[in-house]
Amino acid sequence: MKIREFTKNDYPGVVNIHNRLNIAWPERPRTPAGWEQAEQNRNPKLKFQRWVAVEGQDVLGFGQYSQNSDDYHPQRFYINIEVDPPSQRQGIGAALYDQIMAGLQPFDPLVLRANAFTNLPQGFRFLQKRGFYEAFRETPVWIDIAAFDPSPYKDLEGKLAHKGIIIRTLREMENDPRRDEKLYELYWEVAEDVPHEDAEIQNPEFAEWVQWGLYDPTILPDAYFIAICGDEYIGLRELGKDPDHDALLGGLLGVRRAYRQQEIGLAMQLRGIAYAKKHGYPQLKTCTAIHNHPMQALFNKLGYKRGPEWLQCQKDL
Repeated sequence: MKIREFTKNDYPGVVNIHNRLNIAWPERPRTPAGWEQAEQNRNPKLKFQRWVAVEGQDVLGFGQYSQNSDDYHPQRFYINIEVDPPSQRQGIGAALYDQIMAGLQPFDPLVLRANAFTNLPQGFRFLQKRGFYEAFRETPVWIDIAAFDPSPYKDLEGKLAHKGIIIRTLREMENDPRRDEKLYELYWEVAEDVPHEDAEIQNPEFAEWVQWGLYDPTILPDAYFIAICGDEYIGLRELGKDPDHDALLGGLLGVRRAYRQQEIGLAMQLRGIAYAKKHGYPQLKTCTAIHNHPMQALFNKLGYKRGPEWLQCQKDL
């Protein structure tokens, strides 16, 4: 067994391993083409490197470090290690971890993060042995679009309209000369209230955020909903297309503090469900922190189903 840098020819082997271990979305296997397409759209500012463990032509496992635009800090990294089940408990994961740590040394990392799943306890034990601890928990949730009954909410947008609150799409607001600026301000205001680890976040500059937050190929401008009162943008709901499947993936959902408790978030979520139904998407999927109680209540109200919890683990260096 040897460890080397990942090449494009390794996508099939890496994807095969990932699909075997895909706990969060077992019904949503990745494809080599979809994975490669998603990685071609990566923000070049975010550091990334992947290695594979191979024996002959067979990929036995892979490990990588990356960074996330939503909680970016130049010295914060996410790591991920996946080993094919028949090849586990042979030191491959440990060797990949050592390679990742060596690769990170030039960047002087301060914080490492990694995911583990409650129904794969060996993953958490692996991380614990290397100094990681549980920072918080998230759960994947999804809704069956065909089974959802929107009739109890048919008057909701009309009630909001009486208050001067309307919902428009990203595309519908393209003639607003300050659209992108307003969304940038709104996005980071509501993002501050999303439960996450207690850590410093460096928001991207405006031009960078517009490029990767509004014009990424996975963004659907007709499924990006904006709540508006007068000239003010007061809420947003991001939806994007899974590059591997006909599934809608939920991003940020939030409302300015001064406008909460009016079911604006519910109305935008219902718009997303209606879009999914109109365009033939069978499911709408997202994830949320366990202690994000308002969001958990919203998903419960709408009948979302839940998958195994995953642990957001952290190591302070």
